[in-house]
Amino acid sequence: LAFIAAMRTNANDTSVYIHSFQNLEPTWDAFRAQISSAGSAKDWAFDAVNILFKILVSDDYHLWLGMYAAIESLLFVYILRRYAVSLLDCCFFLFCSSLYYNYFSMMRQWFAVVILFAASQLIKEKKFLKYLLLCLLVAQFHASAYFMIIVYFLANGKPWSVKHVILIAIFAICMLFLNPILNGMEEVLTDTTYDYAIEAMNSNEGSSLIRAFIAAVPVLLAFLHRYEIKGSMINICVNMSLLNLLLNILASFTSGLYIIRFATYMSVFNLILYPYLLNVAIKGNNRKILKPAFYIIYLILYIYQ
Repeated sequence: LAFIAAMRTNANDTSVYIHSFQNLEPTWDAFRAQISSAGSAKDWAFDAVNILFKILVSDDYHLWLGMYAAIESLLFVYILRRYAVSLLDCCFFLFCSSLYYNYFSMMRQWFAVVILFAASQLIKEKKFLKYLLLCLLVAQFHASAYFMIIVYFLANGKPWSVKHVILIAIFAICMLFLNPILNGMEEVLTDTTYDYAIEAMNSNEGSSLIRAFIAAVPVLLAFLHRYEIKGSMINICVNMSLLNLLLNILASFTSGLYIIRFATYMSVFNLILYPYLLNVAIKGNNRKILKPAFYIIYLILYIYQ
């Protein structure tokens, strides 16, 4: 997968990234200028690393794409070998859920997503300071990573507790007052660089409800078998899956583009959750029915997509 991602030339926004990489000046002056723009330039660290790559390694964009893909793959292998109870189920879900497709799209954010997915070990060990510093660093590659600082507090704790009931209540209130909130944001952010986001959020084009139904499946299974679920990492995965569902529902009522991008941070946790549910939490005849159904339905979904 990393090799194929490295060899790509024109998938999704790849050509834009390649063009940006080729236009970078491979000099130490350019590198220092990029470092000095920290705090003012958006996602400055991404270009700084890319300039450094061109200076020290190569100006071949295939090697450059390969570097990011290789780092992402190694991080996936690290965390999944550690926590996924079935690597076969995990790999099947990676492909048939189309999560793998992010190797060929939204390059900066996918890099941030995978790093913070691997950093779930820090959430598990409740090392907030280290997690906070990592989020702040990763946010210099893609600003959406700031969002994950808040998620730290939502991910910790036992699923279906009072805290998560309150989360659902807050989400329902936000849904109820969504239009007034967007109108307020529009007034505050008008004539700024966020005009395009407000315009998209106020458009009638939302994410498909099919996504929300699909996101609901692991949450429903986790709730039905909640007494069989044990372990802090699995609890984190359940909480993340719940957040993924809530964001998918929200995306169905607004422009899906921006909300779904946030949901990507949570959807990767189903790589651990689904194998656990299908091989540990669900038992007996239920497993004999649900596991083949999982393979069949996701294969149909993949073909459909």
